[in-house]
Amino acid sequence: MDEKLLGKCGFYCGACPSFIKGNCSGCFLEHKEGDCFSRDCVLEKGLRFCGECKEFPCKTIIEKTKCTVLDKSWLLWKKSERK
Repeated sequence: MDEKLLGKCGFYCGACPSFIKGNCSGCFLEHKEGDCFSRDCVLEKGLRFCGECKEFPCKTIIEKTKCTVLDKSWLLWKKSERK
């Protein structure tokens, strides 16, 4: 797996229909500062992706719309697993 195709939210861009069709070059290459909360947060914290964060999944990615492509019910389940 090419780590450059691992989105900062943790989604593998290489599995995305937009990437496969050639309409996107992947999260890391396609986006710039301010485009994506997850991308900006991860880079600010010096992480490779969201799942490395001790707060994952944080309140922001669960509640903010279009903050991540990860499924909300899955994020809530992961949060309950951490307690």
